[in-house]
Amino acid sequence: MNKEPINYIDWLDMGRVIIPCLKGTPKVKKYTEPDFKIEKDIWNRDHETAEIALRLDNDVDLDIDNEFVKKFVHFYVKDCGAIFGRDGNPTSHYLWANKSKIPFKQFKLPDEFEKDFQNFPHGSMICELRTEKKRYTIVPGSLHSKSKTNVRWEKFEEIREYQGNLLIDVGKAALSAALTIIYPTTGSRDEYCTAIAGILIKNSDWTDEQIDLFVSRIAEAANDDVKERSKKGTTTRTTDRKFGVNKIHELTGYSHRNIQGLFNWIGVFQNITTQVSQDTIEKIEEYGADRYYVHLNVPERNPENADLETVKRKIWIDGASLMNPKLFYDMAMSQAKVWIPRMNTKEFEEMMIAKFYSREKSKDYVKEAEEDSQFKMFFLNYLDNKGVYTNKEQLAIYKLPYFNHDKSSIEFDLNNFEQELIKNRVNLKRVDLVQKVQSVLKAKKNKGKFNNKSCVSWIINGEQTDNHKLIWEGESVYIGDETAGEDDE
Repeated sequence: MNKEPINYIDWLDMGRVIIPCLKGTPKVKKYTEPDFKIEKDIWNRDHETAEIALRLDNDVDLDIDNEFVKKFVHFYVKDCGAIFGRDGNPTSHYLWANKSKIPFKQFKLPDEFEKDFQNFPHGSMICELRTEKKRYTIVPGSLHSKSKTNVRWEKFEEIREYQGNLLIDVGKAALSAALTIIYPTTGSRDEYCTAIAGILIKNSDWTDEQIDLFVSRIAEAANDDVKERSKKGTTTRTTDRKFGVNKIHELTGYSHRNIQGLFNWIGVFQNITTQVSQDTIEKIEEYGADRYYVHLNVPERNPENADLETVKRKIWIDGASLMNPKLFYDMAMSQAKVWIPRMNTKEFEEMMIAKFYSREKSKDYVKEAEEDSQFKMFFLNYLDNKGVYTNKEQLAIYKLPYFNHDKSSIEFDLNNFEQELIKNRVNLKRVDLVQKVQSVLKAKKNKGKFNNKSCVSWIINGEQTDNHKLIWEGESVYIGDETAGEDDE
């Protein structure tokens, strides 16, 4: 036998099933049956000049149909001991043993992309992983029926199993080719590359270096400025400019579903509905107490030129609505006019939890809008309205705030404070009021006495600056000596 198989004898000696073909079509019937076999003498007698087709029940053939794949395949597909092609289409077939039963797979552009693939010899087909006994490939030792050129080996060591995930690795080369084919010809090229990087950052475990190389290789194949695009993984991860499918949709006009279908080739976007939602819901921004802005990327058609554009919008929402899928979808539609695909409850919760815990605080964030700050404000207004007295009799008899000079503290009556809150239409259950007094005001209950009688109060501590001023929680409290009239009881 020759070192590499170049005739029917060599292929039969290797134990392979081969089919005689004429112009790419089998000359015999029943070639897909499990026990199909042609002995050497029959082949020599009836099929000596036939093309040799290897049946692919025990092998897998990477058939490259688009030249762009060849620019990438050597980066991602490793360890092939059997490569062949022909004049006019060299290095177009990679052959491996297929004991692991890798399935048949076509990497094909959607029909929607026709304007970008219509001039290629094989149209929308990028490449195929061809397997199973119903398929075959014309191998070295044959004259190609269409080009009339010999199919020949370019490398032959052995036909061995692939070491790795062949579907994903071929998918990387096919995706690279597809993204090169739809690469913007002018303008927005940087945004396009940033969007590719953004998709991989958000949806894969690729390192920055892997993303840098992936994007820069596509830019080089598209005759773009490689230096400008060489750090997309590194720079995109550290900025807010993480474009995604929405941006590629905007730049190319192709549908979300078909763009995501390309990225399925490398194992991402298995759930397209979730990914559309991920891209539409950009981030959560905290504005104040239980109030948030949710930033959305909204696809919208420009009325002037009918081009699709991504418009930034945000909705105003409270925490309860943020946690409720139905309320959230309704508010997105009413406030931002965007239709977000429905996810199941588990997917929605997982996505929103991640975005919530990475939320930003608004530049317009007003601390006074927090509930705790509001409660402090109510208390300070209470002290200002009622006054703070240096005579403890005011506390014991009239239930008004009292300043203890020796301890730089203010004592107040909880019932009196509660009445003031009710006057201002602030209604709290007693247990909630006590909790806020303890946690927000940092007050402690004091079972004191005045003239040998019980005088229960709550105490807050501050820092006295002069005879008429106490600093508490960064706020100035005026200390007065006036006595209360009957209206203060």
